[in-house]
Amino acid sequence: MNQKIFLFPELTKNLPPEVKKLFAIFGAEIRLVGGCVRDLILEKKVSDYDFATRFLPQEITKILEKNKIKAVPTGAKFGTITAVLNGKNFEITTLRKDLETDGRHCEPEFVGDFFLDAARRDFTINALYLDAIGIVSDYFDGISDLKKQKVRFIGDANLRIEEDFLRILRFFRFSCDYAAKPDAQGLAACVAQKKNLKKLSRERIRQEFLKLISSEKKENLIAILKLLKSKKIAEEIFTEEMDVEAFQRLFELEEDGPRNKCGVTNCSDVATIFLGVTPPSDGVHELEQKLKLAVLFLQKNSDLKIFAKEICATNSEKKYFQFLLTVPQKLDLPSLKQLLTFHDKKLVLDFYCFCCVKKNQQFSAKILQFIRDFSAVNFPLNGEDVMRLGFAGVAVGEAIGAAKKFWAENDFYPNKITLINFLKKRGG
Repeated sequence: MNQKIFLFPELTKNLPPEVKKLFAIFGAEIRLVGGCVRDLILEKKVSDYDFATRFLPQEITKILEKNKIKAVPTGAKFGTITAVLNGKNFEITTLRKDLETDGRHCEPEFVGDFFLDAARRDFTINALYLDAIGIVSDYFDGISDLKKQKVRFIGDANLRIEEDFLRILRFFRFSCDYAAKPDAQGLAACVAQKKNLKKLSRERIRQEFLKLISSEKKENLIAILKLLKSKKIAEEIFTEEMDVEAFQRLFELEEDGPRNKCGVTNCSDVATIFLGVTPPSDGVHELEQKLKLAVLFLQKNSDLKIFAKEICATNSEKKYFQFLLTVPQKLDLPSLKQLLTFHDKKLVLDFYCFCCVKKNQQFSAKILQFIRDFSAVNFPLNGEDVMRLGFAGVAVGEAIGAAKKFWAENDFYPNKITLINFLKKRGG
């Protein structure tokens, strides 16, 4: 063991009161661990605070309940109890080492040694422990790797991956966010074991992949996606080939300056249109995940059933993907007007964005402005009007749809009487 001790008293000054309370309750037997310590050192925003402790799960529960804190056994078998304070969750996990592993599951053994707990973790930068007074325990030169912008597996990369095959995708995600470039040994191990990705559940793959494409390090992300494609790692988990070039064009929506190919003066305005939110002062935006997935994977001949299964798509995502692929990709104003008549404005904006980046077309300021300012008057007819004409059952919806199409084609000018006459000619 080569434990190194670093003193960072400033890290504990601005911790949330709930974290400070848990430190006070458990004393010297508890430390913050993993990502929160890493990001505190890097002065990044921390959303989740996880603890490691020598106390056993039942002892953790007793201590929390004694202090009137709700204890939830979210992963008691693996030593994890979740403390709920002020509506916030904090995972507290007993120190452990993993005995039997098969790449998907493990049999844990609880221990009292922080080094043994650190040795079972994936990367050196995730094996850092912070106590209540600001002492960081570093067992595998994680702080040095943070400074060098390196993401290294702890010990033998192949052994770490064999313990959990998801670490292949985690290697690329963490390399994207924290490394100057992927570690050569880690990359070689991931390539060598890429076929084991097929053994993972689709839910775990989805969760990890969505985290990857949500990275704010856009240039790194593009490089990582190209690597996943060139090393044939992505094809182990996705049937569709990744369209990295179109994905890269998608990011141009968020950029100002000479690289802006949107055809508008201020690309922040474009992002505002697509996201439906006011842009922050730094002009940085996060495009929705489902649009990212669509741009990255969908093609005209895509098998949506297969893709939806591979990505564990929600019902909302399935409908969204279906819309993008089945609507005729006409981007003239009359066609877009038709879409805006029948569909939500945000959906039409996503459709326009999808078509442009997939076809490598410039964004039209005129069309973007048209979509943003579009506001149709209320449709004059309702279901009762149509039924009085003799339409019944599914024919009612079909009649309303036909009337709306006619109404939109004529610039929303036809009034109720005109639309009724239009439907009379169609017949009930």
